[in-house]
Amino acid sequence: MFALQFFGGLFGLLLGADMAVGGCMRLARRWNLPPWVTGMLLLALGTSLPEFFVGLSASAEHPGLALGTVFGSNAVNVGGVFALMLIFAKKGIPLRAAGLSTLLALVTGSGLAFWAFSAPTPSVIASSGLLGLFAFVIWATLRDGRRRKNADPVSSLKESFPTSLLLAMGGFVLLAFSSTFFINGALGFAELFGWREGFVGYVIVALGTSAPEMFTSIGAIRRGHPGVVFGNILGSNTFNLLMVGGTVGLMAGAPIDVVSVQPQLWVNLVASLVLLIPLLRGRDESRGRTKTALWMGILLFLAYLAAARWIGSL
Repeated sequence: MFALQFFGGLFGLLLGADMAVGGCMRLARRWNLPPWVTGMLLLALGTSLPEFFVGLSASAEHPGLALGTVFGSNAVNVGGVFALMLIFAKKGIPLRAAGLSTLLALVTGSGLAFWAFSAPTPSVIASSGLLGLFAFVIWATLRDGRRRKNADPVSSLKESFPTSLLLAMGGFVLLAFSSTFFINGALGFAELFGWREGFVGYVIVALGTSAPEMFTSIGAIRRGHPGVVFGNILGSNTFNLLMVGGTVGLMAGAPIDVVSVQPQLWVNLVASLVLLIPLLRGRDESRGRTKTALWMGILLFLAYLAAARWIGSL
């Protein structure tokens, strides 16, 4: 029964995310938001909605599962999605030295997470700091979007407001409804195999909730837009850690298993630092897949498998 709940809930999460993003994108076109701002905010939001609703539903009684989902999804995005795209994208993945404010906020938040989740009771101050950093990222994105508004073509297509709103709201409702089934199924797996909640969140739940990032990246490469991959992963990890992590910290209604969360904090920090590599290199690698990118992808994927094994052994 729990397997049916898990996979049925996963399907609902993926369908709900697709509906919510579609509705939000329609509203963005109707309101003439710059495409760059729309993509940075709504695409990352859409692919991270499963993590958000799972975290929201689990935080009160199962905060370890919620945090495992946050840190596990970020690890999957870097060591799974990004790594595989580096390996198999023949045209290469553009790694642009852009989004400095978002990158720095993500790394800062990864350090702040140690303060927030290193005790059974999460720090309210540190959790609020994570949400504050997310508000800063939104402000910085909108600021940069206004600067580049004249350089980006704005769609003149006018979408039906009632249809767009109903599509977006229907997606959010389906996400909220499906997350409960998904969590119950994940807890069933935990009980069956005797796994910690944090490990189940880090591996099983994270793999499921990271499916939108994988599908989005594959679709972008197939359509000849590999540059979307890095921005999508950066935005998704930022939303997961700052928004979802901060919310879980404030809403946690049960003690956190610190032994399980501590190694996840270190893996999350390393995953965030990896995304700084394009900035440190200071150049755009979009001339096709290089040996450096290929080996970097292989190493990231192996590192993710090693980290999952390490966390599972604790």
